[in-house]
Amino acid sequence: MKRQLSTRSGPTAERPNGQRRRIAVRALIGAGAVMIAAGAWLGVRGALAYAEADSVRVAADRLGVALDSASLDAVRFDAALIGPLLDRVSGDAGALAGHAQTLAGLTADPVWRVAELVPVAGPQLRAVRVGAAELAALTTTASDVLAVGGDVLSSEADGLDVDGIRRLSPPLEAAVAALTTARANLAAVEREGLVAPVAAALAALDDAIARTGPALEDAHAVARLAPPMLGADEPRLLLVMLQNPAELRAAGGIAGTFIAMRAERGTLTLVAQADGADFPILDDPLVPVPADASARDDDGVGRFVQNLTGTPDFALSARLAAAWWAERTGQEPDAVVAIDPLVLQPLLHVTGPVQADGVRIDADQVVDALLRRPYLERDRDGQTALFQAAAEAVFTTVLAAPAEAPRLALDLAPLIGEGRIALWSARPDEQAVIAGTASAGMAARMAQQDAHAVLLDDLAGGKLDAYLDASFALDGSTCRPDGRAEIVVTATLTSTVPPGVELPWTEFPGLGGFASDQIGLRVSALALPGAVAEGVRIDGVPAAWSAATVVGRPTASARVAVDPGATVVVEFRFAGDAGAHGPALVHTPLVGDASVALTGGGCR
Repeated sequence: MKRQLSTRSGPTAERPNGQRRRIAVRALIGAGAVMIAAGAWLGVRGALAYAEADSVRVAADRLGVALDSASLDAVRFDAALIGPLLDRVSGDAGALAGHAQTLAGLTADPVWRVAELVPVAGPQLRAVRVGAAELAALTTTASDVLAVGGDVLSSEADGLDVDGIRRLSPPLEAAVAALTTARANLAAVEREGLVAPVAAALAALDDAIARTGPALEDAHAVARLAPPMLGADEPRLLLVMLQNPAELRAAGGIAGTFIAMRAERGTLTLVAQADGADFPILDDPLVPVPADASARDDDGVGRFVQNLTGTPDFALSARLAAAWWAERTGQEPDAVVAIDPLVLQPLLHVTGPVQADGVRIDADQVVDALLRRPYLERDRDGQTALFQAAAEAVFTTVLAAPAEAPRLALDLAPLIGEGRIALWSARPDEQAVIAGTASAGMAARMAQQDAHAVLLDDLAGGKLDAYLDASFALDGSTCRPDGRAEIVVTATLTSTVPPGVELPWTEFPGLGGFASDQIGLRVSALALPGAVAEGVRIDGVPAAWSAATVVGRPTASARVAVDPGATVVVEFRFAGDAGAHGPALVHTPLVGDASVALTGGGCR
C-alpha cells in the first residue's frame, strides 16, 4: 500500500515543477521575441530616421542657397525679384520643416524612448530624439514666420504696412518660445561620449540658434513696437538725433543734428529740424543726471546738448534730448532714435545720390562728404548748412519711397548690433520691450552680453576722429592665485590724419592742450561689476590713469594723444571675471569698422 502511494505520489509532485519550467521557457521565448521585434522595430526606425536626417541636411542646404540668392544686392537691382525669391525661400523652408517633423515622429516612438535606457546606445538615441524634436519645432515656427512675412514684404499699402507688421507678432512669439525651449532642452543633453555624427548635428543646431536667435527675438520686439510707434493707433512725434563721430562721445559722436518726424498710420512726415548749436547751454540739467553717467562729473552730459551722448546710457541721453526739444519747441517727442552718418549709406543705396547745399553725396562718399571735407573746406556755419541740407535731402527722399522700407529694415538691422542705431520710447510699456534688445543702446548691450566695454571721448574738439583706425581685444586667459582672472582690455589706436593737414581755426578751440593735428581722446575701459582696476599701460609703459564708476561698472580711464601716422596701444588691467557667457567686448562705434579679438573664458 505504501509502495502504491509512493508510486502515485512521484508524478503528482513533479507536475507543478514541470509546469513552472514550461512557463518560464515560454516567458523567456516571449521576452526574446519581444526584444527581437523591438530591436527590429528600432532598427527600422533608426534606418528611416537616418534617411530622414539626410533629407533634412539636403533641405537645409537648399534653403541656405535660397537665402543667399535672396540677398539685398539682387533685390536692389530688380524689385520684381522679391515675390519669386520669397516664394522659393518659403517653399524650401516648408520642405525643411516637413522633413524635420517626420524625423521627430520617427524618434518619438515609445520603443525608442525605452531604448534610451540602454547603456552606451541610450544617450545617443536620446540626443537624436531631443535634437529632432527641437529642430521640428524651430523649423515649423520659422516657416510660419516666413509665410506671414512674405505677405508683409509684398504689401502694396501706402506707407508702411503697420497692420501687416502686427500680424507678424503671433508667429514671431511662437518662434521665440520655441527658441527658449530649444535652448533649455539642448543644454540638458549630455554631450560627452556622443558619436561624431550626433555630436556634430547638435553642434550645428546650437550654432544655428546662436546665429539666428537674437535676430528673431529682435524681430519679435519690432513687430510689437513698430505699429504703435509708427502711429497705427494715434499720431506720434519721433525725434531723430544724428550723431557725428568726427568728434567722438562714448555712445558714438556728438549730437549735431535733430529732425522731428510725425508718424501716422505708417506714414512719416518731416516737420522740423535743428542744429546742436540751436540749443542753449544750461546751468542745470533738464533731467537728473546720475553721478555715474560718465567717466568724469564735468563732462557736461546734461548741460551741453552736443555732450548728451557722453554716457553709454542711451535711455538717459534720449530723455535729455526729448527734454531739450520740448523746451525749445513745446513739443514732447514720443520716441527718440539716434543714428550716425554711416546709417545714411544704406539709405543712399536705395535713394541714389542726393544734392545738399551744392554737394553731391552718394553711398560711397558719406564719410568724405560729411565727416572729412566739411572741416577742411567750410566754416562752422557752412558745416551746419551742409549737415542740415544733407539730412533733409536723404530723409525726404526715403520717406517718399515707403515701398523700400522692407529692404531698408534688412540692411539697417546689422547696424543696430554695431551701436549705430539706438531707440527709446517715452511710453514705459514700449521702453520695457526695447530694453531687452540691442537697440536700447550701449549700456543695455553691455548688460545683455555681460560684456566689457571701451569708450572713446574726444578731448581736442578738432573733428579729426574720422581719421581714427582702431582695433580692440579682451584677454581673460590668465588665472591668478586668488581664483580670479587677470583681464586685459587693449585698444590699438592709429591716426590716418594726412600730414600737414590744416583746418579752419574755428575747429580748434584750444581744448585739452593737444596739437592741431593730434587726435586727442579719453579712452575708458569698463569691466564687469565686482572687478578691480589695477592699472593702465600706454605702449607698454605704466601711464597716469583715473578710476571711476560708469553705469555701475568699475572703470579705468587714460588721456591719449595720437600723432598723424602713429599708433598707440593702451592696455587696461583688471582683476575680475571674463563674463558668464564667455568674453565679450563692445566699444564706441567709429567711422570705420574695428576688429575685436576675444581670448580666455575665465577661471571659475
